[in-house]
Amino acid sequence: MANLISVSTAPAAELGGKNYYDLIGTLEVMKRIYGEFVVDGFELQFEPEWDRENPPLTDTEFADWTKTPKFEVAEILSLVKKMKLPIISVHASRDVGNYLCSNRPQDLEKGKRVICNSLSLASELGARICVFHLWDTWSTGFDVNRLNTILFELATQYPRVKAAVENIPTHLRGCTPFSLVSVFDYVTLDLKWAALYDEFDSFESIVDRVANVHLRGRLNGSKWALSCQNFTFDEALGKLRNEWKYPGPLTVEPEGRLDESLFENFLEAMRSLRP
Repeated sequence: MANLISVSTAPAAELGGKNYYDLIGTLEVMKRIYGEFVVDGFELQFEPEWDRENPPLTDTEFADWTKTPKFEVAEILSLVKKMKLPIISVHASRDVGNYLCSNRPQDLEKGKRVICNSLSLASELGARICVFHLWDTWSTGFDVNRLNTILFELATQYPRVKAAVENIPTHLRGCTPFSLVSVFDYVTLDLKWAALYDEFDSFESIVDRVANVHLRGRLNGSKWALSCQNFTFDEALGKLRNEWKYPGPLTVEPEGRLDESLFENFLEAMRSLRP
């Protein structure tokens, strides 16, 4: 069976001249992309800019939280369902790991709410995967087994959804992204971070637990290219499909400059992913 082809909503929004935190605009771009029959569905990114309680903890320079429209889970669910867009995976707020690694009890509770909200949204949308950045990338001291326990206990409430932890960077002494994600039941493999730590081949040993793959790439004409020296985009894709026999979705996360003038290039690059 061929891998489902997906694209991440936040970077794709730029193809329609929209900001990543513009939910309504992003849905319009998604509708346009889906109408071109180049994807099977999408990875919907749950942005912290939509949170009414407090400003984002990460990437705070990109959006003015005071001006960004806010959305509850029920509102997001209603808008996506109204557009009849297939959601293959949901990407939880990028702030969840910062909450979980905080020393403040209220932050820990907030992190748990973020996890549940994301899993609930995924379940209601029929998405089988929910992706998490489960630790603070700058933290030098956290207990990964504690994070695993928290995620496991919350995820059991949503049995139809695989709670997949992404191999994001870490500053935890003696650890690498691969060593951290290896303790979890489900994993999201991001090619950029695997290349940064030279750990891509390590994931073959846990491919049965890889629920989702983020194909990080920039447009090079009408093809995808990786910004690393370890391996090429096509080499990684070939290993995943032909050697590892990875059966799950392939989610493109475009990098670099995107705008409306590159829409046709994007479509051709997405078509090239079909076997």
